[in-house]
Amino acid sequence: MTPLRINTVSSTNQAISKRLPLARKGSRLLVKEMADSRNNRRSSSKDLGHSPIMLIKKKDGSTRFCVDYRRLNEILIKDSYPSTRIDDTLDALRLSNGSRH
Repeated sequence: MTPLRINTVSSTNQAISKRLPLARKGSRLLVKEMADSRNNRRSSSKDLGHSPIMLIKKKDGSTRFCVDYRRLNEILIKDSYPSTRIDDTLDALRLSNGSRH
């Protein structure tokens, strides 16, 4: 897995909201399932309060695991030199080659 680093401005510690015991039990189960699937890894961030999780009940009774990134987006340092979009790069290469399709 490629390491990813997200730069943020220093911020005050966020108060972690209180959770209901039933929601806590459900969230632990979902987090364990995700960790076992190897598609996710534990964060090394000390600012865990910036992306709280929410468990939303679906119509079929199952639970949707959602992450609220609004607080994290507020403290992100924007990239001065963002990567070019791959479709723009491919278009430029195609046009420089003389191909028009």
